[in-house]
Amino acid sequence: MTVEVSLSRRPLGLGRVLLYLVLGLLGVVWLSPFVIVVITAFRSEADFFNYGVFSIPHSFEWRNLLDAWEIGNFQVYYRNSLIVSFLKVPLGILIASLAAYPLAKMRFPLDNSIFLLFLIGLAVPIHVTLLPVFILIRHLGLSNTLWSLFPPYIAFGLPLQIFVMRGFFKMIPTELLEAARLDGATELRNFWLIMMPLAKPALATLFIIDFVSTWNELLIALVLLNSESVRTVPLGLLNFQGQYSSQITDLNAGILLSILPIIVVFLAFQRYLVAGLTGGALKE
Repeated sequence: MTVEVSLSRRPLGLGRVLLYLVLGLLGVVWLSPFVIVVITAFRSEADFFNYGVFSIPHSFEWRNLLDAWEIGNFQVYYRNSLIVSFLKVPLGILIASLAAYPLAKMRFPLDNSIFLLFLIGLAVPIHVTLLPVFILIRHLGLSNTLWSLFPPYIAFGLPLQIFVMRGFFKMIPTELLEAARLDGATELRNFWLIMMPLAKPALATLFIIDFVSTWNELLIALVLLNSESVRTVPLGLLNFQGQYSSQITDLNAGILLSILPIIVVFLAFQRYLVAGLTGGALKE
């Protein structure tokens, strides 16, 4: 006997149509700044001022990217930002994971108080810490070096990272750890071989968030770094702003160059990002 099953697409209701329209409108609003930056980055200065920011370029100036690379001194600044980002981000996530594991899976005196103390760090503005951080870095002998960025960057990233990793670790069944302990596994072995592999979605999510914030950070770098040889990419964008004028098209070309690593990292980890954000939705 052959059973034929016909699948018909259910017509869209008015509510769903309105939802798609709102989402489409929000997508246009969120993407419009990026589109404007891309268009402005490839047009001449005269074309920009004559026809406005929302017009289609009459000619594409590919030279703007090369000019922006030289004006922003990105050959040096890119290297510095890559060094800081790819060293600080994994190190910060590792430290946060080591702190989150006992807070999630062990019971000891004042464990909740210690976690609350970390959360208080989310409410501390960076601005009020600039002077103490500057004095501390100077006493450590790290002034005007790339290493001066690591202590404040890691410290300000820990509260959110510990919060996320603790929540993800709590969703991992404790029975896995208890079975491993019965087999003689140490806590460090449980951490490396059980918790960290299962937490890959959360680790990828934090990597993207922390990489973006580290790459874009300006204020602390502006206070701690003075020499041209140790400045980072956000500081390079300040070179496009003169005392009496701004190089609009070259600035947008520089912005486009500065966000390329962020786009690459996001595209590389986006599938883990979605899993990390929705990881707790299907678990009790």
